[in-house]
Amino acid sequence: MLRTLEAHGYVVRDKATKRFRRTLGHRNYRVGYAQLSTDQPFVQRVTQGLVDAAAQAQVELLVVDNKGNPEQALKNAEWLIAQKVDFVIEYEFHSGVGPALADMFRKAGIPLLAIDIPMPSAIYFGVDNYEVGRLGGQALAQFASDQWKGNVGRVLLLELPEAGPIPQARVLGTVDGILSVLPNLDDSKVLHKDGKGTEKGGYTVTRHLAQSLGRREHLLIAASNDNYTRGAIHAIREMGRERSTAIMSQGWGPDQDLEAELQSTDSPLIGAIAYFPEKYGERILPIVLQCLKRQPVSPSHYCEHKLILRDGLFTRESSQGVLSDEVSASRMGRKIPG
Repeated sequence: MLRTLEAHGYVVRDKATKRFRRTLGHRNYRVGYAQLSTDQPFVQRVTQGLVDAAAQAQVELLVVDNKGNPEQALKNAEWLIAQKVDFVIEYEFHSGVGPALADMFRKAGIPLLAIDIPMPSAIYFGVDNYEVGRLGGQALAQFASDQWKGNVGRVLLLELPEAGPIPQARVLGTVDGILSVLPNLDDSKVLHKDGKGTEKGGYTVTRHLAQSLGRREHLLIAASNDNYTRGAIHAIREMGRERSTAIMSQGWGPDQDLEAELQSTDSPLIGAIAYFPEKYGERILPIVLQCLKRQPVSPSHYCEHKLILRDGLFTRESSQGVLSDEVSASRMGRKIPG
């Protein structure tokens, strides 16, 4: 029973004492939250942040799990509507089901906020995809310029087309960022690949490409999520290509394994863009309450992001402002809660 209550956000478990406590006080509003999947550490941080923010605001938060499945997302939407919630927060990865979800809530008269993946008529909260891509691409190219004198054999963009056109703006930003530092890079060297968003996909695509390269050819990889990043690192390390490969993670949660990679001087991972998912809740709840109180609300809200560079990679150019949003992995580690 306690596990069921925990899954729905009614109780939380203290990690130190293992004891449960109620999260809800006086219930002014009922807000539904459909989380992407409990299996993903990034989503877990988003959910915990929302649960904590709802408890502090004395808002009843009904949490359901879409389990990364569009059909489950539709079933959860029906259940939330039946619960007569005042507002819904949707975190759904598959852009194809977004319009259907938005239409269901619109017909039920329930306002909607979409996290990371935009939905029709919904308030958007998430990353500025183009800017994140530009920042990561620029850092990759700067590394290639500093370490390899700009000699790049291939650029691999591990994409996520299923997320829809808006997140794909990150890819455009990545290319523009790379070209801002390496303007003479041949377009034929830039490869767009879909690994289905999984670690296995990132590994398979990366290994296949790396096998086609000469031992001295340099490879830049922009990975759009943590799964891709882990898979790419595994493939590169397995082939012994750490010194000829530079990987940028464009969607860091943070992840403990990747944090360790960023603090290792021999890792192919040279940087990451952090989004601070634990802070989503404290930003989203005020937007929800503002909307419920019928106050004017902006249609788009961007989360905080920060470029993290692997320890020891600060360069003369970046220190002069080329990468103005950067911070080292060790400095970043002290700033991240928990």
